[in-house]
Amino acid sequence: MHRLSFILLLTTIVLPAWKQARAQDDKEVMIPFYSESLRITYNPSLLLPAKPAINDRALTQYFHALSKTEYSPLLRSLSQAKKLFQLNDWLYYQLMRKVLDELYAGRSQVEKELACWFLLSQAGYDTRLAYLGEEAFVYVYSQDAVFEAPVIEDKGRQFVNLTNIRTGGGKQRALYLLNFQPSAQGHAFSFQLNELPLLRPREVPVTLRFLFRGQWNELEVKADQTIRQYMAEYPLIDEAQYLDVPLSPTLAASLLPQLRRFVKDKSEWEIAELLAAFTRSSFAYKEDKEYFGYSKPMVAEEVFLYPFSDCEDRSALYVQLCREFIGLPMIVLAYPDHLTVAIALPQTKSGFVRYKNKAYYICDPTGPVNSAVVGEIPEGYENTPFEIIKEYN
Repeated sequence: MHRLSFILLLTTIVLPAWKQARAQDDKEVMIPFYSESLRITYNPSLLLPAKPAINDRALTQYFHALSKTEYSPLLRSLSQAKKLFQLNDWLYYQLMRKVLDELYAGRSQVEKELACWFLLSQAGYDTRLAYLGEEAFVYVYSQDAVFEAPVIEDKGRQFVNLTNIRTGGGKQRALYLLNFQPSAQGHAFSFQLNELPLLRPREVPVTLRFLFRGQWNELEVKADQTIRQYMAEYPLIDEAQYLDVPLSPTLAASLLPQLRRFVKDKSEWEIAELLAAFTRSSFAYKEDKEYFGYSKPMVAEEVFLYPFSDCEDRSALYVQLCREFIGLPMIVLAYPDHLTVAIALPQTKSGFVRYKNKAYYICDPTGPVNSAVVGEIPEGYENTPFEIIKEYN
């Protein structure tokens, strides 16, 4: 009902006569967007007939020419989709790219980049344009740490190269920076994914078996394949940000009630053991470089959607489960080659790290496999320095 009422509201807006005449020229295009198919409105005047020369003057003139077109129907349509599906900035940008790929099919890549730069600027982001030869590159101001993406700094602000964010490998090239700032006071572009978008779920069944206190337990759950699809295109961001991405409603509804039966009447220490047993023995282990060929941190849901996962991925899942079932302060420890979790459990045992006058007991979500032991520093890391990258109160 939420989407339907939103769409009906849009159709009841009465336009002035002069705007109705322009609206008659508007067209619609259907855009596949992960599990959705979106109807996007645009005005063909946005599609300027000629590609500009690649130099400061011509590119600036091209931006001004775009600003005289009827670009607002497309920008409004994108903004409505962003609000309706609760897209963060990165997914909003992904939708914009998919729309431009369709509208500019058969046109040059430069024209797509310039249209993207223009629309992001009009949407309020602080952007820059760089160029070299016959290529143009869209940069956007961001306060987030983004890895394997070319960045530049201008007037104390970090700008991330969106054009090459998935293909550039972080390689910096000597580019010409256009001496024109469309929205110098524009806001930052965020890569954070604190809430999942409201995209239609694609449920997939998953069977899990985990060992706890000598007994194998089996769970049948459903996970959302749509999350795997859009996370496969996500840039590499700070590893602490993956920890905060919640489970989908699909997975939460099927997994949490079953785990709740297991943790009933158990102490916090016993719950920490059971959840550690679950994350250690339910999933096969393989490091990213071995399985993917590159670094691929996962959000918690993805652990259920791939055949293998590693310590970063298990930590994301363990954090979500402990927040649900334990609710005590937690810290996430980053060793040079290992990520693990510690909880401020009410115990007086060894195997803890002291942080802000609290004893945090290490509950490694990764190993030993088929073990439920917590409160021990991971084997081989007893004297290894670590960094606390996340704190939960």
